[in-house]
Amino acid sequence: MKIAIAGSHGFIGQKLVQKMRHGGHSVKRIVRDIDQKGIFWSPQTNYINPNNLESFDAIINLCGNKITSFNPLFVREKELKESRILTNLLLSRIIAKLNNPPTYFISASACSIYNPSSSEKISEEDSMGRGFLAQMALEWEEASRFYETPNTNVVNLRLGHVISEDSFFLNIMKFLVTNFKIKSLGNGNQIWPWVSMEDVLSIFEFILNSNHLEGPFNIVSPEQVSSEEFLSTLASILNKKVWFKVPRFIMNMFTNTLASQILLESYPITPRKLIVSNYSFINPSLESTFSKYLN
Repeated sequence: MKIAIAGSHGFIGQKLVQKMRHGGHSVKRIVRDIDQKGIFWSPQTNYINPNNLESFDAIINLCGNKITSFNPLFVREKELKESRILTNLLLSRIIAKLNNPPTYFISASACSIYNPSSSEKISEEDSMGRGFLAQMALEWEEASRFYETPNTNVVNLRLGHVISEDSFFLNIMKFLVTNFKIKSLGNGNQIWPWVSMEDVLSIFEFILNSNHLEGPFNIVSPEQVSSEEFLSTLASILNKKVWFKVPRFIMNMFTNTLASQILLESYPITPRKLIVSNYSFINPSLESTFSKYLN
């Protein structure tokens, strides 16, 4: 396949480029630096040469500034939205005009598009949430479909916490467990949606090879764990003892409001569409995933 990837130097993008190339695919990076090798674009000025995107099998957008800053003063909502929405709008507009459009336009999205829930499991059919994170994710997805692309399947990957050896989220939790013996954040009962990096990359291949899948997909493991279970399992793998719960008010003091919502609210999300589509998870167990990436 011939694949173009925006956000190819990011956390997921670097690994996806490597995996696709190792799989024999031709991969072009979509880049913002005119001196870098790849297809130049400028989302801020709404520029990309359409001729450079002709005849790709798939165009993938992984752009998006990091949300989970642990600096309580660091919340740049405008930058967070623009890094997601402007890039999707530009790619959607260009794809709609191509003579030879891709079979797939795949965009990253987030599990925070849903309302948190203390009990009900959340699937792709559930209603969208409220607040900044949910609205941003909704606009992010809408931007990918803003222009009609009848010959292109649009897919939105609603990602949970992605676990790998260089995962920012995992390394922060590892730091808390190792240095502060943290047992849970908040009450510890909130569900944290997670997925292994190996599965994320495999799901890209699964969708691209399907030739028919489209719409939103929850990219999370079928195994649901609470924050306390997550940290306790991590402590066990690291052979550490954990004792302390961090109250909600302390979390609010040391994280920004968006990070607090992600960490303190419960998102019991299920990968219903992947399961119905017969995707087989490589790492369905949190314990085995930690063992793979931490040992």
